[in-house]
Amino acid sequence: MHRILIIRVLLGTVTALLATYSTAAELTIEEIIVTATKRAENVQDVPVAINVVDASTIEAMGIDEYTDLTRISPSLTMNRGDWATNSGFSLRGIGTNVFSTNIDPSVSIIVDDVAVVRSAQAFSDLSDINRIEVLRGPQSTLFGKSASAGVINIVTNSPGDEFNGKIQGSKTDDDETSISATIGGPLSDTVGFRISAFDKDRSDGHIKNVTNNADVNGSQSNGVRGKLVWDMTDSLSATLSVEHSESESTCCHRPYRDVPADAAFLGAFPSTAVLTSVTPSEDNSSVAVDDPTTDASESDSVALRFEADWGEHQFLSVTSYTEWGYDVTTDVDGTDFDLLAVFTGGALSGGISQGGGFELESLSHEFRLVSPASDSFEYVVGLFYSDIQYDRDFARGPIFAADWVAKTGTESVALYAQGTWSLSDRTDITAGLRLNSEEISHDFDNALTGVQLRGDDTETATPGKISLQHYARDDLMWFASYSIGYKGQGYDISSSFRQSTSDNPVGSEDSQSFEFGFKGTFMDGRLQLNPTIFSASYDDFQAQQARIVDGVIELGIANVGQLDTWGIELDFQALISENLRLVGGLAYIDAEIKSFPGADCWSGQSAAQGCETNALTGRSDQNLAGADLNNSPDVKMTLSAEYFLPLSTMPFDGFFNLSYQYQSDVNFSLLADPGSEQGSYGVLNLSLGLAERENNRYKITLFANNITDEEFVTGIGNVGGLWGGTPVYFHVLPREAQSYAGVKVGFNF
Repeated sequence: MHRILIIRVLLGTVTALLATYSTAAELTIEEIIVTATKRAENVQDVPVAINVVDASTIEAMGIDEYTDLTRISPSLTMNRGDWATNSGFSLRGIGTNVFSTNIDPSVSIIVDDVAVVRSAQAFSDLSDINRIEVLRGPQSTLFGKSASAGVINIVTNSPGDEFNGKIQGSKTDDDETSISATIGGPLSDTVGFRISAFDKDRSDGHIKNVTNNADVNGSQSNGVRGKLVWDMTDSLSATLSVEHSESESTCCHRPYRDVPADAAFLGAFPSTAVLTSVTPSEDNSSVAVDDPTTDASESDSVALRFEADWGEHQFLSVTSYTEWGYDVTTDVDGTDFDLLAVFTGGALSGGISQGGGFELESLSHEFRLVSPASDSFEYVVGLFYSDIQYDRDFARGPIFAADWVAKTGTESVALYAQGTWSLSDRTDITAGLRLNSEEISHDFDNALTGVQLRGDDTETATPGKISLQHYARDDLMWFASYSIGYKGQGYDISSSFRQSTSDNPVGSEDSQSFEFGFKGTFMDGRLQLNPTIFSASYDDFQAQQARIVDGVIELGIANVGQLDTWGIELDFQALISENLRLVGGLAYIDAEIKSFPGADCWSGQSAAQGCETNALTGRSDQNLAGADLNNSPDVKMTLSAEYFLPLSTMPFDGFFNLSYQYQSDVNFSLLADPGSEQGSYGVLNLSLGLAERENNRYKITLFANNITDEEFVTGIGNVGGLWGGTPVYFHVLPREAQSYAGVKVGFNF
């Protein structure tokens, strides 16, 4: 009932406010053009569930990092692991969070028509962005095998017709400083350029390491992007984009949350002897570790884009090449207990640590033919090719030792087509199909066991989509669609890689989705309401799982059954007055595991709690059929209010933004571990400032995030395996879980 009440109150408030300002009927919401269907269209005419924000809203909401994207769509959540490579996004409860390098994400990130191969590549700053589109539900037909749950499509700014520039700096009370600069414009009648750069430094993080009194979980990052656009003829243009970025951090330390008094480290050392400097609790923000926990990444990319008018058709060619490197070291035990001294009689010192390096090379080509807009039939046809090479080395020790090197490759070719037929003046049907063929390969060397494995496999798939849309009137369109999604197979590259996993890659993941919704503009163009009802099922879901290998239980990835997700989403935008705009969304999502036999038991789970001995395998497991999917809140809401305050007697005007994000309780454990539950919470951010009126030459913004100091975490894990099987929990404490404020100053020219 409380969910229905929230919807009624929200819509009632918006309607009442609009009625109050009914005299401002000449106001209309500006049209937003998106490329969700690989062609430029008004977002209100696209039969896809989509959230989109433009540059002004991005700035008003303070979206400058990828982790801020959850403010855009209430159906989007973030899965944060201890490494960036173990992190990713989920849409409608569906996302991939596994250790292997060869498993595709479920939510594809696209930047200027180029797919980001792994989500970890994108975990840096967002700068100089024109718009961000979040496409919900399977998008495999047009965007490929990494879009089985959805797409985050990011479009950066182009040079523009006039010379322009911007420099912006900010400082926060938690010691973050940042500066960004952009300059661009025409170099001649046919050539334009744009260069943007940023540097951000928050070396002192928000977690205290009491062992050396250092502030950890801080980061530094910088990057530069350049664009050169050449109008070679009246019908042919070329765009060269070059980008470089670097980042390093003391991340990700995870404070202990709950350690029972009878827990024994490695089953032998009492917790009172191991955790002497920190007190585990739900609000613990301190760690005590003796081994380094750091990561660093560096990325270089270049893309060449050609756009040509071929009669009334448009032809596009996009070629990109990317190199990405990532190095990480982690204190596995999360303590400063001198484990080595105990085992070596004081000859050595330290604990359990692990880490390694990742090297990625990616080459892709896409050729696309787009027909002209038509009242009878229009289409898009494309050919896509990619070659991805991924190298990784990993070492752990001195106990639970591991030492291996792996090389993986994925070569893909896809042909896709989508067409729209007009059945009448107001009714269209759209159908699309993608033929995807790929070969995966691996080369694995285990230095400890001497095992050397080589292998390859091929697979084809044909995801597709069909949708029907009807205009009840010019500003009200309803649609219904059926989509088949696909996420490719991959090798489970981990410390437990064996001949059996070499011969049998993790199978592909398939999905089916139904959607029904409408997109409407009301009250003389001042209110947009876009509700969607959806239902989807995912078969052979790829998840981290345990299995029997040579009589030993080892972690790995397996296809574990079926997931179902259904829900109701509402996106809205309202011009309350000439100076006040509301943008928001509300989602109710029920994501449930339908079939998951033989799932791991969580550490400490008893038979009474569902952990039983499997007669076939001889090990303890559980059946998770009927359990809620992890990290998928039932209710999530986003709301942003932007207010413009004219100051006619001053050379500047004022502005104010208030944004709120709420989510209901959630369990972070796929295994339904009750100790991994997070209660509901809401985060309130605000900003206000002044902007020069005539030419917007300067802008001063004061901002405060999480002004109510709401406590929450973005991950809870059970590390009972290190504590003799007793359930012991840590949590992931984000920066956003504390209040911080700052000032931002920008100059335009």
